[in-house]
Amino acid sequence: MRRHTLVNFLFAASLVGITTQSFAITNIEKERTAQSEDGWNGHIRLKLDGKKGNNEEAELGLGSHIRWNNQKFKWLNWYSRDYERNNGILTNDETFFHSRLIQNHQQVIATEYFIQYEEVPFSGLKRRALQGIGLRWRNWYKPQTDQKHSSGESYQGLGIFNEQVREVDLGHTQVEQNYRANLYSHWLYQHSGEKAVSTSATLYIQPNIADTEDVKALLQAQVSVPISMQLHLQWKLQSTWDSRPPSGVSDVTHETTMQLKYSF
Repeated sequence: MRRHTLVNFLFAASLVGITTQSFAITNIEKERTAQSEDGWNGHIRLKLDGKKGNNEEAELGLGSHIRWNNQKFKWLNWYSRDYERNNGILTNDETFFHSRLIQNHQQVIATEYFIQYEEVPFSGLKRRALQGIGLRWRNWYKPQTDQKHSSGESYQGLGIFNEQVREVDLGHTQVEQNYRANLYSHWLYQHSGEKAVSTSATLYIQPNIADTEDVKALLQAQVSVPISMQLHLQWKLQSTWDSRPPSGVSDVTHETTMQLKYSF
């Protein structure tokens, strides 16, 4: 991989990461649709932070996104480990892993196979493991034939996965095993011109097959406005819904983020 491409990956990793929340849906669409060279590429994140004085703090963060792809296959892998101690007391200990194999059968159809594992004990999640398969198709595609022309594409997906959860709620350990459907849509659009505004939106809906009143959903939207060739202003909106959240947790949450992204 070229040196400047690696630098871009490392800098982007410090600003924007894959969305990973306990009990929530992991959105991999932006990374799945990103263009990359054939073969191995990706980035690694390492964070070390310490403080001594009135308070002693230690923080360790390790993360990676490694992928391999060619015209027929794409293999995406994410790993993160975050650890924090405050005055000798452990205050955070999170682990996340996601691996997905995508096989392109035609230009518009692909099958997917994935596994995921996460632990967030300080949020009550002792273990969550997923194994699933899915089918994805591109139902709209408008290539950019000229710099003055806009472009866009959209994808629809249908899948099923097994979910095994071990969590603590109100001091009691609960173990669940569910089969959930995975319904999702992803849209990308870029306006015409040298400083074109780009937008994207992703919607996931994951009902429990055995109990349709148990539903999780995620909506993410992003707008990127170029200020110059290297500098972009990005606005993100994320909304999550869980019809059966842990005790004391709201069933709906909304988050918004404004950030500057610089590439060099």
